[in-house]
Amino acid sequence: MKRFKNTVMVMMSILGLMLILSCSGNDEDGKPDADKEAHAYDITMEGGEKFSGEVPKEVFGGTYNPVMFVGYNEDIDGELLTGLLMDTGKFQVGIGLAMGGNNQPSIVGNGPGLVFGEWGTEDKYRPAGPVSLTLKNYQEHDISMYGEEGTAASFALEFSGKFQLGDDGEAVDVSGEVFIAAP
Repeated sequence: MKRFKNTVMVMMSILGLMLILSCSGNDEDGKPDADKEAHAYDITMEGGEKFSGEVPKEVFGGTYNPVMFVGYNEDIDGELLTGLLMDTGKFQVGIGLAMGGNNQPSIVGNGPGLVFGEWGTEDKYRPAGPVSLTLKNYQEHDISMYGEEGTAASFALEFSGKFQLGDDGEAVDVSGEVFIAAP
């Protein structure tokens, strides 16, 4: 009986160790592997306010939830990356970026560019000056939804700059990352 208890204890210890190791996987940036299975945002405001969360990349029985699309826009005579990441009831991020050579994004004209804020509020944070944008791991994916063909995009967008809440808010330094998962 004592031998049985020792064997069970050893097996429980091994299983516990395996569970701990499987839950602590990180990529080289120190972000959890789980970020790869969801769209995500992580935004830090001057003064310490922080917004972060995840949005499932699949909805309705495993159907991919495309939130960012790329297509030709005649107003800018080029490709435009557009979409809305909504963490329902919490937060939302809107993106409307011109895609230049080598898929380098920029904010052009008076379009949305990059806006974010709490869910359900009218005023959102918008650029209040130049914004540094870095697009990593950008990929386009042909998708079909509701009988329509389109091109979705997956990427990690890092940004920093001055942002202002609504028309009257004070400009504050903001840095963040938006991750859009691939189908």
